[in-house]
Amino acid sequence: MKKTIAMVTAVVAALFIVLTVVITVVLYHGVYEDNVRTTLSEELDILSYLYETGNDIKTIGSKNGRLTIIKPDGSVEYDSEALFSQMENHGERKEVKEAFLMGRGSDERQSDTLSIKQIYEAVLLTDGNVLRLSKNASTVFAFFSMISGPIVSLVVVLLILVVFIASKASDYIVAPINALDLDNPEENNVYDEISPLLLKIARQKNEVREEIADKERTRKEFEFIVSTLSEGLVVLGRGGRILSFNKSAARLLEERIESDKPFLAYLESSDSKEVVLSALNGKDGETTFKVSSKILELSAYSSHSGGAVVLMRDITEKCERERMRKEFTANVSHELKTPITTIMGFSEILENPEIERDKVTDFAAEINKEALRLSDIVGDIIELSSLDEGYKGEKEEINVRNVVGYEIKKLEHKAEDNGVSIENNVSSSLVLYVTPKVFSEVISNLLDNAIRYNRKGGFVKVESKEIEGKVEISVSDNGIGIPKDSLGRVFERFYRVDKSRSRESGGTGLGLSIVKNGVERMGGEVRVESTQGEGSVFTLTFPLNQ
Repeated sequence: MKKTIAMVTAVVAALFIVLTVVITVVLYHGVYEDNVRTTLSEELDILSYLYETGNDIKTIGSKNGRLTIIKPDGSVEYDSEALFSQMENHGERKEVKEAFLMGRGSDERQSDTLSIKQIYEAVLLTDGNVLRLSKNASTVFAFFSMISGPIVSLVVVLLILVVFIASKASDYIVAPINALDLDNPEENNVYDEISPLLLKIARQKNEVREEIADKERTRKEFEFIVSTLSEGLVVLGRGGRILSFNKSAARLLEERIESDKPFLAYLESSDSKEVVLSALNGKDGETTFKVSSKILELSAYSSHSGGAVVLMRDITEKCERERMRKEFTANVSHELKTPITTIMGFSEILENPEIERDKVTDFAAEINKEALRLSDIVGDIIELSSLDEGYKGEKEEINVRNVVGYEIKKLEHKAEDNGVSIENNVSSSLVLYVTPKVFSEVISNLLDNAIRYNRKGGFVKVESKEIEGKVEISVSDNGIGIPKDSLGRVFERFYRVDKSRSRESGGTGLGLSIVKNGVERMGGEVRVESTQGEGSVFTLTFPLNQ
């Protein structure tokens, strides 16, 4: 812009200079010609006066111009520059004719070859002759050529000065524009003509700033959502190149993902590679594959840009739940089948009218026993299902010693029948904020197991202690204990360490599952320690002031 302003200014100034010089030369040339004519007329008057008074003007006239004396017949009597005897008749010359007719005449004639204009003026003398005087006057071009040297020098100097001034002027004009603060367009103090542009820039800048802020918020929200997804997300470009991924993807694949590697390099399963390749070719698909001990579900979706979006989910727990559901269904069917079969068998025997009376009593007792066992199984299944569905119930403050005492009282007869003593050593001041029904069920199952799998003369102790803001409630016994290889499975549904003894003692195999689920629903933890032949300790841990 600065160069353009300087150039335009210089060119315009140069044109004005040249035009001024030309006009000045033309005007000055006109003045010059007028001066020549005036001088010529005055000198002719002087020469005519001298001629009339008898002075010899031939020598004087030749100094002031070309002097010619013409006779009345048009012949030349005298000429200061040519041999008059050889000159043609001048009677038809314009200035001469006018002099003979009107007493004074003038004319101008130009030489194209010499670029000279000849100005003639003639006067009629008293003796009948005509006195003519002429002077040379340069044409405009000749006049300009005479003064061209100084004029060109002046023009060059003026042009240099103009260029310098134009440069400085452009600096001055552009300086406020260069100093514009486009970050704050409305705060600039500049030309009024630029103010509308600055206002428009300010409006557009605010619009762009708002749009950028919106996009940035959207980007951050998207990144936050993606980063918090438990599912692994990987965006692929053409050829399977990784464009972006979240932390969950690296965690699920147990790899340190790098953007410069193709995603297929992180997949070991041929099925998963095939699904991703199909998505890159425009066909969506999904599959499952294993990474270490995890089972992952991979879904790949093609994109319009020729890439793909890959979602990975950890379905290990889902698969495990499905496995447990199938096992649970099979176990429930098996557990229910035994008492039902027994009841049906004894019922068929009782239909025989010839059966002895004492046998009827025995069979009826067995039917009642199996019916009670069936009732226990159904009750435990209902309880466990309730916990699985997220049952928590209303929490209340309970005195733990009182609840434990109540459950011990309910099991006193069973303990006496098995020759087992029970001690309640829980602190009388211990209060927990839990679900009473669930807590009671947990304590009841632990006490029932401790009695069931004990020995004659054995004991069961319930104790409590507070450690670092938590409370531990332990149920210990000196019964048969649990083998080391079974400790990790005792909380599984229908798992029995000694199946024959469990059935004889009436156990359903669901008690410890109810304990684990119930404690976890109340925000606690349960662990077991046991030595085979020496006894077991089940410890419940709850946070205080929960």
